[in-house]
Amino acid sequence: MTRLATQRGVGGPEAVPRDGRRWAGRWIGAATAVVLAAVGLAAPASAVADTTFDVDIRVSGPGKVTGEGSYEAGDTVQLTATPARSHVWGGWTSAELDWIGARVDSFTMPAGDVVLETTFRRQMAPLKEVYRDYFDVGNIYSNPGTYQAGSPASETIARHYNVMTAENNMKPDQLLPNDNIDPVTGAFTFDFSAADAFVDQTLARGMKVHGHVLVWHGQSPPRINSGTTGGTRAQAKANMERYIKEVLTHFRGRTVSWDVVNEAFVDGLAEFDPETQDWRDFLRGGPNGGFSNWYNAYANGADTAAGEHPADFLYDAFVYARTYGPETRLEYNDFNVFQSEGKAQAIIAMATDLNARYAAEHPEDPRPLVEALGMQSHNYINQTPAFACSDLTRLPRLVEDSAQEWQPGACSDEASVERSIQLIIEAGFSVSISELDLQVWEAWNGQPEGDDRSAYRDLTDPSVKDRISRGEFDYWVGKIENRAELEAIQAQRFAEYFAVYKKYSTDINRVTFWGLTDQLSWRSTHNPLIFNSDFSEKLGAAAVADPEGWLGIRKPITDTSALEETVAQAEALDLRGHTYTGKSLGAVKKALGGAKAALAKGASQAKVNEATAALVAAVAALERKEPHRPRK
Repeated sequence: MTRLATQRGVGGPEAVPRDGRRWAGRWIGAATAVVLAAVGLAAPASAVADTTFDVDIRVSGPGKVTGEGSYEAGDTVQLTATPARSHVWGGWTSAELDWIGARVDSFTMPAGDVVLETTFRRQMAPLKEVYRDYFDVGNIYSNPGTYQAGSPASETIARHYNVMTAENNMKPDQLLPNDNIDPVTGAFTFDFSAADAFVDQTLARGMKVHGHVLVWHGQSPPRINSGTTGGTRAQAKANMERYIKEVLTHFRGRTVSWDVVNEAFVDGLAEFDPETQDWRDFLRGGPNGGFSNWYNAYANGADTAAGEHPADFLYDAFVYARTYGPETRLEYNDFNVFQSEGKAQAIIAMATDLNARYAAEHPEDPRPLVEALGMQSHNYINQTPAFACSDLTRLPRLVEDSAQEWQPGACSDEASVERSIQLIIEAGFSVSISELDLQVWEAWNGQPEGDDRSAYRDLTDPSVKDRISRGEFDYWVGKIENRAELEAIQAQRFAEYFAVYKKYSTDINRVTFWGLTDQLSWRSTHNPLIFNSDFSEKLGAAAVADPEGWLGIRKPITDTSALEETVAQAEALDLRGHTYTGKSLGAVKKALGGAKAALAKGASQAKVNEATAALVAAVAALERKEPHRPRK
């Protein structure tokens, strides 16, 4: 974008050279005055020492600013920046003040000229419209204030999202607090009030609801799967069925999908070989550590001789969910699924086994039991690349095999978003990006502000510009100088993630951000989202809304995999006129021509989807010719 200097009114201060010559000129004039006085001559009025300094503002994009002028050192300079309609402000940058994108309204004038640069760019397009032909885009509901009328939270949700997840309101300990389970009889007393308020308001706003979560080792009432009311296999299984039946019956017709089981696997599973290892060994509570009351309860009373195993709680959970919520998509959800050769492989092995068992036991149901795998994606921008490397990626132009982990184009075949998505799809599952945030610091406890949300600061806050490490967590030292630089690095990673999501969109159900702003995030001091604390757009917002623009790609990224597969299937048919009727065959040939044209022209995702649907429908409508009957 070309930078343009702000127009000055008549008599305004002149442009300030960046090389300091104007500063020198002032003191040359003052020295001349001293010399003239020494020889008894009167100095001209213009030679009096100049003690004022100039603020020069250079503007890019449509918007108005104030604050230019001459000031004395120590003065408070008041600034305003007002973007034009449908535009947003990008903050102040100044070499003299050591600012990058600072969002402030004043500063103290130094003893020298100051040049401020500022940008106004178009407001990001509504994400639900940007990705309308790709997948749903969602966020989370945290409390009643999320939907407060006229609030920036409510307006942001209305503008950008079409599916919502309750951050806490639909978790087991919220719907069934521990005290609501009778300690003697084990009777349940549900409390759906907060969850109903969320669901009803979400539906009234024209959005979908994803249910989170039915069975989890965390945030669940202890009496449901431990102690005298739930500590045995029989008790826990009965309680699980009662719970799932009640919840799914209560919300029937109001949710599109559910996380049936959440985070059942141990942490840090970097390698897993499905040919030689048993996924059950890596569940929480099993031989490799972790803790789960569900696993422990199912172990207490298991008939191992009859083939019973503590891991059976996963199968039971999904079977009950299919039984009592047949209309909803059933998902398994976990974190670190980017560990392509480890945790992803173990999860895929688990879901594959559950589906095979269900198909054998319930041949009447044509649907797979586990339909989607949720990739939480609480990832780090310097540890979790978007791309598989050049031998596997669908986006080779964007990949740089030799790039360091935090640089553009970073890739991995062992642990990347793209590779895990590939493995999930190849195994026959769809994908949900269920809890997306991209954290900028290098470890869960390595953020400079610590875990104290009250200590949160925006990345571009100039008061903490030098705060880029804490203690031994010094990953960014030597790579950046000002923490505001991380905003662009994070935006690059967001653009790369959404480029991958687009390229695999046929098999992605939704992408849900886990929070509205950095400060409202569960990991606020990691600055993990696309909005600042005041709901202003970070660079990540622009990158998400237009990953092609950020990455320098001219044509839109599309997923043509389904169309290519459908074309191959159609071309494998007998299209010579010997097998099918002319009319139905003509429809296939017409749709096939349209499909090939869409592929050749690099059509939009909407056109690709239309061409796929048309060809699928035409093939399905093929009519076989009546067999030739010999004459009598």
